[in-house]
Amino acid sequence: MPDATLGPSAFIVLGFLNHAGPATAYDLKRWADDSVGFFWTFPRSQLYAEPQRLVTLGLLTETQEDTGRRRRLYSVTDAGRAALEGWRRSPAGMPELRDPGLLRMFFTPEDDHAALRDLAAGQLRQHQERLDTYHAMMQADPCELPDRPPFTRTLRMGELYEQACLTFWQEVIDTLRPE
Repeated sequence: MPDATLGPSAFIVLGFLNHAGPATAYDLKRWADDSVGFFWTFPRSQLYAEPQRLVTLGLLTETQEDTGRRRRLYSVTDAGRAALEGWRRSPAGMPELRDPGLLRMFFTPEDDHAALRDLAAGQLRQHQERLDTYHAMMQADPCELPDRPPFTRTLRMGELYEQACLTFWQEVIDTLRPE
């Protein structure tokens, strides 16, 4: 199975199912919201469409409940595990940075100190809130999170990133003349 037809959302689906076992598209969305969604943005609707596509490619199997809500459960095939393994071992490439605060600052005139101060203050609040969320996650009892893949390393990177953002935005405020 060539990777050329598989994008990041395919590997998110394969990775979760490989780790947690059979699951619904809703389970995938919930897991993404509580883990990779902190560092990888994508339309969550892909988690409903992608499993169907992976079934047609032979990377997942699908079973549907006979009664009730007739939910579809997806499982990884051997071909899906092989594709996931190949992807995990391939070079990751450069990260993508899409920071709305930096974009706004880029187009804010250097002498508009009020706008820059407001922007930086807002960014400080947002990054502090995210850092607080990460700290709470780091303090959680691992036994309470049985359906999540191990994410302590990525959580640590998130913590370092938020700390760097707090330092940067504070420096922006510190370089502005007082109000």
